[in-house]
Amino acid sequence: MAGVRGAIASTKSVVVTNTTSYTMSEFYASVTGASTWDTTNNLIAGQTISPGQTITISIPDVSGAGCNYDLMAVLYGAAQFAYQYQVDACDAGSWTIKP
Repeated sequence: MAGVRGAIASTKSVVVTNTTSYTMSEFYASVTGASTWDTTNNLIAGQTISPGQTITISIPDVSGAGCNYDLMAVLYGAAQFAYQYQVDACDAGSWTIKP
């Protein structure tokens, strides 16, 4: 059964719903407990998430990272960031970004 859990754990994603009035232009995921944000890999590079839109975002598998990730969204036009901590990306976690 350990092999099955390993296969499941390698598929990491989060369902994100943008309920703000701003377009999300960047999205980052860092392993929970990391000392800094990993802003080297914009997980929605080349696309935006409009107000009211929902999207499933894949999170690259990091060896030994576990399932919990801290999420950061950059909202275009707001010059602000939104954060959500300890989202379980192995169990199709979700985050609704609220105004």
